[in-house]
Amino acid sequence: MRKLKAEVIHNLIAAHPTSKEVDFIVWISRYQDSAGLVRGVYYKSVCEELQISPQTFYNVLRGLEVKGVIEVSKDNTYSGDWDIRIIDNDYSKEPVRRGQKADNYLDMGKEIFYNREFFQMKAKEKLMTMLYIMIAGAGSPNYHIGTQHFVQKYTAMLAVKRRALQNYLKSIRKFFAIGMKGREYWISPLRRKTGKDCDHTDRSERAKHIAASLCRRFRLDVGKAFAIICGLVEQYTYKVSVDLEPFFIKSIRDLLSRRNGSADPRKWHHREINEKFLHKIFREHLPEEVILY
Repeated sequence: MRKLKAEVIHNLIAAHPTSKEVDFIVWISRYQDSAGLVRGVYYKSVCEELQISPQTFYNVLRGLEVKGVIEVSKDNTYSGDWDIRIIDNDYSKEPVRRGQKADNYLDMGKEIFYNREFFQMKAKEKLMTMLYIMIAGAGSPNYHIGTQHFVQKYTAMLAVKRRALQNYLKSIRKFFAIGMKGREYWISPLRRKTGKDCDHTDRSERAKHIAASLCRRFRLDVGKAFAIICGLVEQYTYKVSVDLEPFFIKSIRDLLSRRNGSADPRKWHHREINEKFLHKIFREHLPEEVILY
């Protein structure tokens, strides 16, 4: 569910995050469930993807937690893994169906949020970009505001001087058409830069993250097991009314316990995953009432 609610964007702006903190929110938004939760966030994966050091990863985690943007928890059973929830980004109780447009949110599935040009910008340039794309997506593609009001509003919002704000405007021109007319700024996203959807789907992005997390947590074969789990997650993503991940965790633990004749992970010497067997156990754990017909 690659969406960030308007409230999250405004909370992020008010938190005055660093550039790497913005990058982390963009990255983690790709893999969240409907409640804004991402389980099994592995520090090495984040460091590799965002090209940051382990120390920067921990600084980002602490910074965003202190600023009230994310909630962080850790199960010490899984070394290096974190469960992270984006605060105020819960869609689990809202009647949003696939293909239905929700009001006032930022679509993080756009190609721009995978674009190196975006990640190379300064933190507040990224935030302005996210804000104006969200405004355009909410039905105001030609955002306009009086020049004096613009300066007053955004120097206060971003806690910067007028000169810095003008420099930000110049930088984001790579993604927006920006002009002045009748003492107003007119800001419109360039469709060729901001309107294109990423090649990856919500379903495939989340499936890949779940599969990678489970392979790491249960020490499974990254090749075969990853493909099996990924395929089953994709198969059931739109067929159930609940989050799939907890059921796959239970199913894999059950499968390995049966296969090794013990519920103790320390005695699991055989960790191969059979697709038909996993599917069978998964259906045993999945309540019939959550399946959508």
